[in-house]
Amino acid sequence: KKPTPRLGGIAIFLAFFLIILIYWLINPEIFNFQTSNLNLGFFAINKHLFGILFAATLITGVMIFDDIRGLSPWNKLFWQIIAAIIVIASGIGIDFIRNPFGGEILLNQIKIPLELFGNTYHITFWSDLFTLIWLVGMMNIINFLDGVDGLASGVSIIAAIVIFFLSISPGIAQVATAFLAIVFAGSILGFLPFNFPPAKIFMGDTGSMFLGFVLGVLAIISGGKVATAFLVLGFPILDGLWVAFSRIRRGESPFKADKTHFHHRMLNMGLSQQQTVFLLYFFAALFGIIALYSSTREKLSAMIWLVVVMIAVALSAIFFRKIKSSK
Repeated sequence: KKPTPRLGGIAIFLAFFLIILIYWLINPEIFNFQTSNLNLGFFAINKHLFGILFAATLITGVMIFDDIRGLSPWNKLFWQIIAAIIVIASGIGIDFIRNPFGGEILLNQIKIPLELFGNTYHITFWSDLFTLIWLVGMMNIINFLDGVDGLASGVSIIAAIVIFFLSISPGIAQVATAFLAIVFAGSILGFLPFNFPPAKIFMGDTGSMFLGFVLGVLAIISGGKVATAFLVLGFPILDGLWVAFSRIRRGESPFKADKTHFHHRMLNMGLSQQQTVFLLYFFAALFGIIALYSSTREKLSAMIWLVVVMIAVALSAIFFRKIKSSK
């Protein structure tokens, strides 16, 4: 409705990047991801950390260009895939998924050797494919979510805090992951007051893609927290999948912008932007708390309830829209 700057994502990225860089210079041992260091000549850095920062910088730089000049959806998808490949090349991936009915589903059984620069690397087919789809999917899901002021930033803060508490919980104690998660949450929290409706500044694709990328990495690094992330972000993930499917079914591009997302339906029900945002904050926090205290099987049950709740709210939105249009 009025001219609004849309490069707020730069502030989130710089806050995260600079804090991590400063702490790495002071105490590099805090970033112990139980993997080898990458020797870059005049300094060595943890391989996982380098992959995360390098890929985050790449996707942020590309999306700054997109926010200023504009890129086609397929061009953006290409750079999302490149960022995901950098993360995979740094050794980040998920080797198994816990089976809610017992045991584990292994993803590292098929390994394809690759000769590169005189060294032999291995492509872990299912693990790498899962990681690629997850990271690209998360970047686009958070981008879809950024349709109402303060929604993507607030839900991302909740997800990061849930991952933080999960990472420091007894029996897991993943300090490096917890540190990344809480710095990430703080970086967004500094931006949220300026983005809360009515927003003084937008995060743009620069911010939404960066948020989705980091959340995607946090969910799979050091053992995997995909089920937890799926519960916290259940509404936007299911909404994104449904909207993309609906667009394809109508013969449209899944990347085409429209007003069919869940948060738009909430607005059509008559809710204000603030009410819509707080409602989705509530669901994210509720299912995040459930994820923290649930076993794998209980998380599956919670996911089923999440789908039921989402269908109920969606049907309510259709009902209220019909009543509204009949008046």
